[in-house]
This record gives sequence, C-alpha cells and structure tokens, in this order.
Amino acid sequence: MVCLKNLIRLKYFLIIFLLVLICILLALKIFTEYKKQENLAFNPEIQEFNSSIDLFRDNNQDLSDNIFKNYNYDQELNTSFLEKNSSIDDNNITNYKSNFDLNTSFSEQNLSSSDLNSSSLIQEMDTIKKENINQSKNNHTKKPKLVIIIDDMANSKQVSELKKLNLKLTPSFFPPDKTHKNTPQLASEFKFFMVHLPLEAINYNKPELNTLKVSDSKEHIDAMIKSIKKEFKGLRYINNHTGSLFTSDENAMRKLLASFKKQDFIFVDSKTIGKTKALKLTKEFNQPYIQRDVFLDNEDNVSYIKSQLKQAIDLAHKKGFAIAIAHPRKNTFKALEESKEMLLDVNLVYLNEIYGN
Repeated sequence: MVCLKNLIRLKYFLIIFLLVLICILLALKIFTEYKKQENLAFNPEIQEFNSSIDLFRDNNQDLSDNIFKNYNYDQELNTSFLEKNSSIDDNNITNYKSNFDLNTSFSEQNLSSSDLNSSSLIQEMDTIKKENINQSKNNHTKKPKLVIIIDDMANSKQVSELKKLNLKLTPSFFPPDKTHKNTPQLASEFKFFMVHLPLEAINYNKPELNTLKVSDSKEHIDAMIKSIKKEFKGLRYINNHTGSLFTSDENAMRKLLASFKKQDFIFVDSKTIGKTKALKLTKEFNQPYIQRDVFLDNEDNVSYIKSQLKQAIDLAHKKGFAIAIAHPRKNTFKALEESKEMLLDVNLVYLNEIYGN
C-alpha cells in the first residue's frame, strides 16, 4: 500500500516537473523572438556607416580625391553594362528584320513577275519572322529583376564613379543644402534617379541640415516636399535617409505621405527600423508599399558586399524581383565592378520598370 502511494506521489511530481519545464521553454522562446525583433528594429551598423559617409562627404574632399585616385573618369559612359547587351540584342533583331524584309520584298517581286499568288507564302514568312523576334525578346524578360539603389549621392566625384561602372544603377540624391548645392543638376544627368530624404533617427549624431523631424508641422513638411518637387524635375520615387524615429511614428508618417500624395511621389522604405509604419499608411493612402530587401554594404568589405549581392540575386530568383541598397564607397564600387558576370543572371532595372510610372 505504501509503495502504491509512493508511486502516485512520484507520478504527480513528474507531471508538475514536466509542466514547469514546458513553461520555462515557452518563456525562453518568447525571449528569443523578442531579441530577434529588437535586432531587426535597429541596426547600429547602418548608422555608423551613414555617419562615416557624411564625414567623408562634408569634411574631407581631399580624402575623397585619394580614395578615387586610381580611377579614370569617363563622363560619356551613361549606358549601363546590361543596357549595352540589350542594345546588341535589339540591333541583331533589327538587322535580322531588315534582312528578312529585303528577302520578302525580293520574293514578292519574283512571285509577282511569275503571276503567282504569293499571299499565303508571305504570311507564313512574316509569322516565322515574328516568332524569332519574340523568342529573342523573351530570353531577356525571363530573368528576374534587381534594383540597386545607391544612397547618399551628393557630389560630382560620386556621379563620375557611378557612371564608370556601366551598370544600370539608381542614384538617390540628397535634397540640396549648403553642403551639397548641386544635387538637382547632378540628378538631371541620369535617365532615372531618386531623392534620399533625411528623416529623424532614434540615435544619430550627424543628421543632415534639413532633416525632417517628428515634431515638424504639416505645413513645414508640405513646404519641404513641394520644394523637392520644384528642384528635381521628373522625380517620382523618394526613399528615407536614416529615419528610424520618424518612420516608426504613425502621425509623422501620415503627414509625410499626405504631402507625397499631393506632389505625386511614391515612398520607398529603406527599412532602418522594423517598427516602420510605412506599410500601414501606404495602404491608407492607396499607394504601393515598396521596401528595401537587402543592404549590400553594412560592412565595408568587398567579400561581404559580394555575398550580400548574391543574397539579393537569390531573393530576386525566388520572388521575381528584389531591391538592394548600397552607398558610394570605394569597396562598394569595386565589388560591383567585380560582380558584373554574376549580375548577368538578373535584369538590372529601375523601380518604374517594376511598379510603373
């Protein structure tokens, strides 16, 4: 009898022990997920990197000259590497079409002189011609699309370096202020460009002069966005520079997106914080939610940048397209130059080739 009671007690003890163990495991899982979200929400490496870019841009033009001294600038090279390949394909198609048209014309003349009814033959030849042209174009469009945005664009040195790559990259320029007055003129040299709008960060000690703050009035934000519309002709897309505090504040983002709506701009979320309100509010304003997928150069290291670029390409293959962000740094440009063969696996495009307008 005593033995039976002991067994019952042992059974109850084991049940209690298992329940306690399950509770501990659940608590550990919740804590781990919280830490993951916290890490996603704010990446100090991004701010450290942007700070170094600002220091490089504002205070050290001589250092900029040394960084880029090994490059030969070519102002004429505006056509991207992939665009050139595409142009070659288009030329081949055009030549093929011309030759076929000549052959068709010659055949028509011969058939006409022989009093033959050539209508069905000509139609068959025209069908073959169109099939060949469409097949060549389809080979180009089957590849997934990749957008690479180069943030923090501010001076002519960076523009020259970007053009020298001969890749279809998207420069994103700071709005003009006294430290970089000519960004609208520099932007006009590109077929497609964006504006890199400074927004208030949670913890960042080197903000741009005209950074929009959470506390700014609707009138102030409206005036800033209206000024950007006036300065940058043909602008459509704007992404945020820093902005972890601003983009996570619903009221501030509502004011900003209302101004965007007035000026016919589309917001591109650089995702400097996981708690961004852009997803919720773009739906409210009936705009597409566009977000950055991969930061290429959180680490200023060529091998790291290449591995991030590979990640962006793999993501593009999985979902059909991807958006990456990088910065105008020596190692970033070097990594992109050395990755041209890898980039042939995708179509480098501008945002409007995905979202239109």
